[in-house]
Formats: sequence, C-alpha cells, structure tokens
Amino acid sequence: MTPFEQTLLDVDRICRDSQTPYAVIGGIAALVHGGMRTTQDVDITVYTELGQLAQVYKLFEKDFTAIRQDAMAFFERFFVLSLRHRQSQIRVDVAAALSGLERDAIKRSERRLFGEVEMNVCTIEDLLILKLFAARDKDLLDVKSLIAHNREKLDVTDLRSRAKDFILLERSDVLERLETLLQ
Repeated sequence: MTPFEQTLLDVDRICRDSQTPYAVIGGIAALVHGGMRTTQDVDITVYTELGQLAQVYKLFEKDFTAIRQDAMAFFERFFVLSLRHRQSQIRVDVAAALSGLERDAIKRSERRLFGEVEMNVCTIEDLLILKLFAARDKDLLDVKSLIAHNREKLDVTDLRSRAKDFILLERSDVLERLETLLQ
C-alpha cells in the first residue's frame, strides 16, 4: 500500500466510524476522474456545523498531527484544518463543508477506488465546479484535462445550470470559464 493509500484509508475509516459525511476533492479526486497531474496532499471536505469544528479536529487527533500551532484558531477562522498523517507524513487539508456547494458535493459523492482504497469522491461535475470556483492556474488546467477525459459522460446541462448560479454571487467568470473550456 502506498503512503497516499494508507492516508486515504485512515481518512475513510475515521469518517465512516464517526458517521461524518465527507468527500475527497482536489488532486486525488482529479486523478480518480482521469486527470493527468501529480499531487502532494489530500484534500477533503467534511459535513459539519460551525459549533462542531472542535469535534472534527478531535476525530483526527489520533492518526494526524496539526501542521499549524494555532490549528484550531485557524480552523475556526478560515474553515480549513491542515494536518499531517502520523504514519505516511502526507498532508491532509480538511475543509469544513459549510456552504451548499461543498455539502452538495458530499451528498452526491461516490465510493471510488484510488489504488486499493475505496473512499468517497466528489462527482466529476462537482469537482469541475469546485475547481472553476477556485480558479487558480492549476485548477483551470485540471478542468481542461478533466473535460477532455470525461467529455462523453459529463452532465453538461447540470454543469451549466450550476455554473449560472454563480452569477448571483457576482462570479459570472465561473460560467464563462466553463463555456470556454467546453468548446
């Protein structure tokens, strides 16, 4: 088992044992969906409420160490908990799913394999929307690669509908980028 697989196995065990809904997002999800990239960490989003952030942190304490000394304060302020897996030393960023975007990604997530490990992974459509929203250069490269690899199975109507929702947030760039990359 690779270090990434061991890390993902522990993430999945912790979340399933505690009945904490989650989804793998980011680079690992891109690889699962056929993206051509490398990654150095694991990104997950967990379904939680603002008042439950300390409980989320406690779930991971046995198998993970906090990267930041002010990890809990940072988590409460920015809703991201950066951890390191004790065994593999792989970094894991745990995002609190407080928005509908992330919560929907968790609800629609699918059990998928990464190597030998089965885990919850966001759908290709949710991954594309998350990456279009983040809009970093590497995210947009992922979107281009993922569309090319998954074009035949994409629910383009759903993608366009969800991208249009971002116009209400004054983020019309999400829909514009999607349309450009779908061409």
